[in-house]
Order: sequence, then C-alpha cells, then structure tokens
Amino acid sequence: MKTIITKLSAALAMLLVAQLNHASETPAASPDALLLTQVQIVDVDQQTIRRGAVLVKEGKIAAEYSAPPANFKGQTLDLNNRWLIPGLIDMHVHAFGNRAPHAKSDFAGTEKIAQRVLYAGVTGFVDLFGHEQGLINARQQQRAGTFFGADIYSSLSCLTAPKGHCTEYGLKTRTMSTPEEAITQVQSLAKAKPDVIKVVYQPSDDQPSIDKATFAAIVQQSKQLGIKTIVHLKTWQEVRDALEVGATAFTHIPGTPIPTGLADKIANAKMVVIPTMTVHTDLTDFLFDKTVIASELLQAMTTPAIIAGYQSEETMKKWGDREAKWRKQDAQRTANLAALVKAGVTVLAGTDAGNYGTIQGYSVHREILKFTQAGMTNWQALAAATTRSGSFLGIDNTLQAGAQASFVILDASPIEDIQNTQKIHAVIHQGKVVDRDQTLKNGF
Repeated sequence: MKTIITKLSAALAMLLVAQLNHASETPAASPDALLLTQVQIVDVDQQTIRRGAVLVKEGKIAAEYSAPPANFKGQTLDLNNRWLIPGLIDMHVHAFGNRAPHAKSDFAGTEKIAQRVLYAGVTGFVDLFGHEQGLINARQQQRAGTFFGADIYSSLSCLTAPKGHCTEYGLKTRTMSTPEEAITQVQSLAKAKPDVIKVVYQPSDDQPSIDKATFAAIVQQSKQLGIKTIVHLKTWQEVRDALEVGATAFTHIPGTPIPTGLADKIANAKMVVIPTMTVHTDLTDFLFDKTVIASELLQAMTTPAIIAGYQSEETMKKWGDREAKWRKQDAQRTANLAALVKAGVTVLAGTDAGNYGTIQGYSVHREILKFTQAGMTNWQALAAATTRSGSFLGIDNTLQAGAQASFVILDASPIEDIQNTQKIHAVIHQGKVVDRDQTLKNGF
C-alpha cells in the first residue's frame, strides 16, 4: 500500500509516526477499536487536509497516523481517499418533527428524529423548547444508550412572560413577570440540568414579553449557575439589550438593516449568534427553487405529505405571487449576516427545524450553504456547524486525539464545494459506524 512515507527509510518512518501520533506503531487490539484508513482528514480548525489513518477507541479518537499501523487486529474501514469531517451539530431545533403548509404534519417525536437525523450526518442537536419532561426523558434515554440516535442537548423549557412566545403551543413552559420570579424559575430549571437556558425577550412583539430587568435577572442567575443563555429576539434594539445584560448568544437575525457599529460591538462582547437563516429564508427556495425540494437528501428526511405540501396548489395560491418580495427580505438578512461575519462575530449553525421552510437533518446543510452566501469561507461554515458548535456546548468535536469520534465521511470535498456535505458516504457516531438505512427506517 502506497503512503506518504513510502520513500522514507523504515527507521525514519517509525520515528516520524511516533512523533506525529504520540502512539505506538501497532496499537493494542480492542473489541471496539476501529481504524479508518486511506482517509482525507478535513481539519476544520487548522484549515488543512491531510491524508492518513484515524484510530478510534471507546468512542473517542485515540490516535492519528500518517500510515496505517502494522498488524492492527481491530475493525478496519478503508475509505478510499474520501473526506472526513466532524459530525454536524444543529444548534436550534424543535425535534418533534416537520411541518409544511397545507400538509399533514410529520409528528415523529424526539427519539425518532434523533435516529433519523443521523442519516444526514447530524450527530448532535440542541432542542430549544418542547415538552419539558419528554425532553428530559429522551435525553436521558439517548445518553444511556436505550436507543441509538444523535446526541440530544436541550434548554428543556423556554423562559418567557405569561402569554408570551412559547405559551401558544399548548405545552407547559416557564413564565415569569418579575426578576424574583425569574431567579426562582432558573434555579428550579437548573435542577434538571439544561444544557443551555432559552430566554424569550421581544418587547417589540405583539405578544407579551419579560421586561429588561427580568431578562437581566435570568442571565445573571444562569451565569452564577454556569449555564449559557440563548435569547430569542426580533429587533436590533433587543440585541443591544441582550448585549447590555450579558447574554451568551442570541438566535434569529432581524430583518431590518443592522445599525452601523453594532456588529463590532457584538464581536467585541464575544456574543455568539445563531442566525437560523434557513427558517428565515428557505421557505422562498422550497417554493420557488425546484432543485431544493428535489434534493435526494431532503426527500429521504421527511414524509411525502410534507414534500407535497410545499408543492401544492393551495400553497402556491396563497404565496405564489410573493417571490420578489421574499427575495428582497432574504437579501437583507443575508446582508445583515454578512456584516456580522465581516466583523468577526462567532456564528453557529442552527435551523429552527420544526417550522415551515425547514426539514430535520437536511436543513443544517442548507444553513451552511447560506453562511457561504453571506461571505463565510467553506472552512468557516464547516466550523460553525462542527467544532465551534461543539465548543459552545463544552464538547470536543474536533478531529484531534481525545475528541469524540463522531464523523461524517463524504464522497467529495466540502472545501471544493460546500454542498458536498450532502454527498454522505458514511456516518460514525461516538465511535460506532451508523447503519444509515436502518437508522432512517427507525426514524419513521
């Protein structure tokens, strides 16, 4: 087998491998050891691609080799020079299923969605509001291995005003009207160990909203408990307020032009943005760009009824004359994101899947594409959906030794074309090769 060290002497090769990998040439056999050979490692943080072999043990990356170690006795997977990227993480979903206009909803439930999205290379997601106890149970069962699905992270609930956003869905949520009530609710929710705290703050909206003092109390109490806050908001003034109270991140991107200098303030404060471009802009493409709804990956990820809903006569009768208007609105949001990117703001990939214009598992690929349309390089867009999202959640989702072994193996380079993230050859989740067909079947 030819490798990059073919022309080196055997002694020099062994020395080089030891120095590069900090591992012996022949790792000890292990029942769960997996060696990926002939793979092009897309190192998102270093922005390099190198050919080599990756050893996985106990769900983590044990070592990387420039050449496969001799006499390895575990499972070997020859990837024939395919591309390896970290698993994708969707930082904003509602994992009950999918909806479409004039269509029967695809109410799969969190457990089935967690299994289904593995097919699309999504190895983790953050659910930002659903049935609180249901999310607690699903997360616990997934982490205990009761079912084999994408890693579930969640805010578990939504902190909002009485009759505010999140209360309209018929699900119990946590409401508050004063800073004192806010502190009590955060302390109570913290006992269930949410991965993040979701706050609704939108005094500009028709629905009731918590006031700024209550907002500040939520953020400060969450900080004291070591939990990051993600704020749902609608306007740039609300972003300014979020900056002032010290929120960790905000989700959604306002549709009006970003005020001069605000992007720099967001960057300087190190506030993270989860813009959810797909939920804001992809309904336009679902309706008016036939190549999007025809995607093989999209078609696999939901029911025929959902797909038909976007193509129905009723839908086009209602919205068929709005393409020009919507394209203009979408262009403004893209310009706003471009300003944030140019200022160096940390942007993470989140889709708000569960709403119109999104499909669980598929839409994170669309989100990445829209990032590049707003000025991100392909490297930056990949980082937003992999390593940076992992860092926000406190997990190592890189391709370095010690990181979790959750990968997507692609048939083409995502650096050459970001849409190649959809050309999935295989998925590995926590060190286990995913049976993609079976996990997709389990998700329906």
